[in-house]
Amino acid sequence: MKPIAILLMLSLVAGTAYAQTQPTGETNNKVIATVLGKKITTKDKDKLGGIIFGTLLERFAKDHKIMATIEEIDTFILKTEEKGRQNQIKFEQDRKRLMTELKTTTLSERERKEKQSQLETIERILKMTREMKKRTQGNEAQLLPLKRQSSRPFVRQWKINKALFAKYGGRVIFQQAGPEPLDAYRDFLKEQEKNGAFKILDKQYKDAFWRYFTHDAMHNFYNKDDGAKFINTPWWMMEQPAELRK
Repeated sequence: MKPIAILLMLSLVAGTAYAQTQPTGETNNKVIATVLGKKITTKDKDKLGGIIFGTLLERFAKDHKIMATIEEIDTFILKTEEKGRQNQIKFEQDRKRLMTELKTTTLSERERKEKQSQLETIERILKMTREMKKRTQGNEAQLLPLKRQSSRPFVRQWKINKALFAKYGGRVIFQQAGPEPLDAYRDFLKEQEKNGAFKILDKQYKDAFWRYFTHDAMHNFYNKDDGAKFINTPWWMMEQPAELRK
């Protein structure tokens, strides 16, 4: 994962990937679902999946006393910043290569446009990285609490995923914020629904809620061994990405 993607994802909670587009023309106070006794109305229909899944994961983490330690968070910061420096070196190398290739007279117009677009993207990333480094230089100590706060959700989510995988097993998928135990998510939710932890009262929202967890075509899967390895080892500690399949 590129450092930019990490920064963009830091503020996300686990369930926000599951928002749906739903029918219109309803009153905002109609109750369409419940989770742990909390009513969800049509006002929050686009956040239905996130509310249900996020609420249940929070209780799971609390019940299993899952927390991110300072040591784990600091390791996350160290490793992601190290990967960021490695990515910057790679971007610099790619920039030089593209500049050389663009001087070639044998490129087709399409090839030239593609390489020019790639070069512009890399230059924007490098510029942003330099500006960020300049702004933060000399303020590392003051920024550490903020870094820890923004990194905590990543470490905690990995520990939640690991615990769910240990309990339910199943297949693992790739996501920008780290591998997800998709089958474990599904089985966990089915168990929670069976136990009455949540209920979708309005049937028109049910299929959309389950789609993320049941439609394989949406995802890229790790093979069995790689999936288990990536779930049980923090993704920021992995050196090489594993192969994916649809």
